[in-house]
Amino acid sequence: MTADPDDVQDRLLEGTGSSDSEPPAADLAAVPAGVTHPARKGGRVTDVSAVAARLTLADETLQIRDADGDLADFDLRFSDIVYYREDHQEINGRTVESLSIRHVQPPAAAVTTAVSVWDDAAHDRLREVVADYYRRQRDAIDDLSLSGPQLELLVRCYSMGGELDPSAMLSKSTAELTELFEPLRAAGLLRKGDTGVFLTGRGYLVVNEEIDDETM
Repeated sequence: MTADPDDVQDRLLEGTGSSDSEPPAADLAAVPAGVTHPARKGGRVTDVSAVAARLTLADETLQIRDADGDLADFDLRFSDIVYYREDHQEINGRTVESLSIRHVQPPAAAVTTAVSVWDDAAHDRLREVVADYYRRQRDAIDDLSLSGPQLELLVRCYSMGGELDPSAMLSKSTAELTELFEPLRAAGLLRKGDTGVFLTGRGYLVVNEEIDDETM
């Protein structure tokens, strides 16, 4: 069921006034927001509209809750962030500031989520936290030194757009697989999924440096 556009605007405005029961904006707890998810898949813009939701920042995770329409609750882990930028999106006929966050949606390829927070202080806090984490991610990959086979493996994971089962690499022994995969997991480039491993946000950053894929 599609949310009434007026409700989106109403819920964005909800809670922007001062109240003893409302947490400070800097805490980003149940902050009213307009969320478009996914706004992009690969290099393609989707036709998904923004819906009203509540946004909470906890344990380096952006929790999206109580959304209108068909958008289920989901968590955007900072470790899955590939890229971010300040942007704008249209909500109920108005152009509003947003943060456009490219991130891994396990176990699929990366998608983009657009988040607009009505409260200026909360918007600034969200941008500050995401920017700081992204900067640390960039610094971390600058310090990495990967072998040719390790880079090839990361690119292979990216090309699959999902999970890679290490046991499917029949040409390698268990010891060789451990030697290849474990350093990548330890460096935060790969994460275990249900049936194999997939790229983290940091892993996508490394691959982007390697193949210069502008759609990422």
